[in-house]
Amino acid sequence: MEQASQLSAPMLFVLFTAFGLTFYLAGRLALYFLSKHASRDILSIPQSAFLGTIATAWALSLGFIAADIWAVNSRADQAASMERSSIIRLLRSAEPDILNSPKLNDGILAYRKQVAMREWLEGKNVLPDEQVEKALHDLRGEIADLARGNAPSLLISQAIHDLSNLQDARNMRLAVGNTSIDYYKWYLVMFLTLLTAITIAATHADRKLAGRRALAIYAITASVSLWILAIHANPYDGLEELHPSLLFTNQKHADIALDGN
Repeated sequence: MEQASQLSAPMLFVLFTAFGLTFYLAGRLALYFLSKHASRDILSIPQSAFLGTIATAWALSLGFIAADIWAVNSRADQAASMERSSIIRLLRSAEPDILNSPKLNDGILAYRKQVAMREWLEGKNVLPDEQVEKALHDLRGEIADLARGNAPSLLISQAIHDLSNLQDARNMRLAVGNTSIDYYKWYLVMFLTLLTAITIAATHADRKLAGRRALAIYAITASVSLWILAIHANPYDGLEELHPSLLFTNQKHADIALDGN
């Protein structure tokens, strides 16, 4: 799954189509052997109601993954909004009519550019970047220098509060990036998907044609559902990824030139 997370949406579709075929063929293989057994002992075949036991576990695991994905995407939106707001407030504080600090202004712009280019685009917000850490260190130093000067304490307190919010938003963004690469939940749902296909074969062992049709419908449903979830799994990568232009504007996927400010 780690390599699969790096694939594009079309390639993911091909991958999950292959998974669907695998589930179908595994079910057909189980149906082949179980139907032979059913021809000798029909009473050994599980009742159709048994399918609900495994299928419910599969549906619940799929639902849990879906809920987790939407929650992670919501937190990613929130983190981007918080970080953008903190940047805007700090830029306003650096203007001539407030703290009048060109160094603070340049430091904030440098931080935003480093986050956009290195942590977001290159690192997909998985790990903290040293250049971003340095930019934050420089921001703290500049605010400390302003505090030692003649700047009003109220304005300094507000700048410190905004910097703290900026750090919290960054930590949330990186936490979201780490959360989105938890592969064990995918291993669980893949195992239950395969087990459900075998259960379908078991409950249709005495009706091979119906079993084949049920397996085909299930394989299509499972593979398409998993593909749709997979392309939304990481809010910073994939078809619906959040672009770092959100640090510049509240318009998603805005065409912002990151080479500038």
